[in-house]
Amino acid sequence: MGSTLNRTILSIIGSKGGVGCSTLAALMALILAKKKNLKVAIIDGTQFQQSMLFSYLPLPIPTHSLDQLIPYASHLNAKLIEKYFISNENLSYIPITQSNNPDKNLDETLNLISKISEYFDYAIIDLSSFPQDQQLRIFEISDQNIIVSSLEHSSLVSLKKTEKRLTDFHLTSKKFGLLFNQTQTIQTTPKDTQLLSEKFNNLGNIPFLGNDLSFDLLEGKPVPNNIEKSISTILDKIINTKEKAETNNAVQPSSEPKTLKISLQEIHELHQKLLENLRKTGALNDSQKNVTFHRDTLEPQAKEILNNLISEMNIDDRETKQHLVSETLNLAFGLGPLEHLLRNNEVSEIMANGPHQIFVEKKGRLELSDVRFIDDQQLRTSIERILSPIGRRLDESQPYVDGRLLDGSRVNAVIPPISLNGPILTIRKFSKNKLTVDDLIRFGSLTSEASDFLGACVKARKNIVVSGGTGSGKTTLLNILSNFIPETERIVTIEDSAELQLSQDHVVRLESRPANLEGKGHISIRDLVINALRMRPDRIVVGECRGGEALDMLQAMNTGHDGSMTTAHANTARDVISRLETMCLFAGVDLPLKAIREQISRAVEVVVQQTRLPDGKRSVTQISEVQGMEGDVIVLQDIFVYDKEKGLVRQPFTPSFLKSLNAVGYQWPGKQ
Repeated sequence: MGSTLNRTILSIIGSKGGVGCSTLAALMALILAKKKNLKVAIIDGTQFQQSMLFSYLPLPIPTHSLDQLIPYASHLNAKLIEKYFISNENLSYIPITQSNNPDKNLDETLNLISKISEYFDYAIIDLSSFPQDQQLRIFEISDQNIIVSSLEHSSLVSLKKTEKRLTDFHLTSKKFGLLFNQTQTIQTTPKDTQLLSEKFNNLGNIPFLGNDLSFDLLEGKPVPNNIEKSISTILDKIINTKEKAETNNAVQPSSEPKTLKISLQEIHELHQKLLENLRKTGALNDSQKNVTFHRDTLEPQAKEILNNLISEMNIDDRETKQHLVSETLNLAFGLGPLEHLLRNNEVSEIMANGPHQIFVEKKGRLELSDVRFIDDQQLRTSIERILSPIGRRLDESQPYVDGRLLDGSRVNAVIPPISLNGPILTIRKFSKNKLTVDDLIRFGSLTSEASDFLGACVKARKNIVVSGGTGSGKTTLLNILSNFIPETERIVTIEDSAELQLSQDHVVRLESRPANLEGKGHISIRDLVINALRMRPDRIVVGECRGGEALDMLQAMNTGHDGSMTTAHANTARDVISRLETMCLFAGVDLPLKAIREQISRAVEVVVQQTRLPDGKRSVTQISEVQGMEGDVIVLQDIFVYDKEKGLVRQPFTPSFLKSLNAVGYQWPGKQ
């Protein structure tokens, strides 16, 4: 699959119907996949490509469509892509819907298309069936848009209308390429010449993609050499432009907004004027000072107001104007200055120590960012926008809170009086590029031998605890291990802030809830663990054990819910056993320590230690078996131990549960 950093969304639209847009989309997908050996997804708005592609490739009939994949967007992964798309080597295909109509929920569709594109080098979208307002939104998320026109007068008139529509919505012309599908018989007149667009990048001309060609292709006849050569030349231009942009980004990463001749104060003042104008129109109530706007309904109006306000500022530079609009909309609709950091794939964590000091983590290292808020109130507004959709509150009576962004990123916020630096916001970003066990092996965080062992432990229903320090990657590892759970099992996940993204279909996700303003309605992790036992789970996965829920989790592991997993904070595998003992005491049950240890020794079978190393790298450093009790002590035996030079090294010890691993097809490499 293509990586997140290299992927390109390529949208294709015709200036009017019948200019060869769908034929071009299918041919581009075939040439990119077959001739240029790139991973390509084609999202078909017309299902015309389906027939054409089937003439060239042995593809099965599609049984799924894009709209059916929307419910799984939050935990999309390679396995789901494989399940819902039909594929032949490098080319994957999916229709928009089985009924040939785009999905009504545009925001969810856009989010899904963006996530799908992360698994391919190119995602090609035929926009023929999308309404005009939806086309505009898809243009915004696309890296390159191709407008197909012909030299016929009616097509050129439509092209001029398309150009005006894009200009009205301030879509940059740099993202649009113009391609002419022409015939030898049509000659342009001076009147036609006036209609030719000069704003878009001219990608060139291709021979006629008319009905005769379409029928020939549907019958399986080869693509004419002149057409294939023309399309390949156009694709080379697009690929070269993409590679050049990636090279420039590698030299000068754009993690923060470009420095232009505007200040934070100017953006702040423009934002205040925007709010005033929206109140005058009745879009906002006078009492509403900080509002999370409904983007679909208010953003077009906000853009129009901003353009009028900026025109009064005597700013000539177009890029500066666009930057002003973008930054002000970030304040109005998003998280303000943090939006740039959230979009930067190199940033894994954002730490705002008050409005003027924002650190980021990149590749395990902390560095001070140039991004900042103008004051405490702006930062508080961003925090409130994060918490509002998930029903969390933050005030003097509850001055700290955990939450999450809509993409699954984990959030913690703290405000005065317990914070002396002003509002504190920490965001641990949820990786859009879903990691697999192969990724961990490639990063050197795990060896293939150790991954085979852990996969067998999961399949053999061994109870596993993943331990490690803060930010060591416990949840990521737990998520990856969960992919080994068979599809046939019912899984219940329990978390404080939902982060786990399991690929299986039969997953029930539960999330704890804090008390409301009256101090009522609190639902703890422990409450959810107890309730989960009544939900007929095959496995229970608890995001993190922090307190008394550990005892209930151990009891579940001991009463038929084997194969369950959780994480806990600890520095070593031995330490996590002590931590579990302490957490069980928090349950308030009057049990002797020996009885608690017996519960642990019978329930937990494997401990996996995850560590963040001094160089910022995250790695599994220890895999241990819990062997049972000797007297009053729980005995652990290391199976794999991290070596600085060799990585994870298998120890000269055979696990006591090897027979159960053999039953799921695993063979121990050592002597048996």
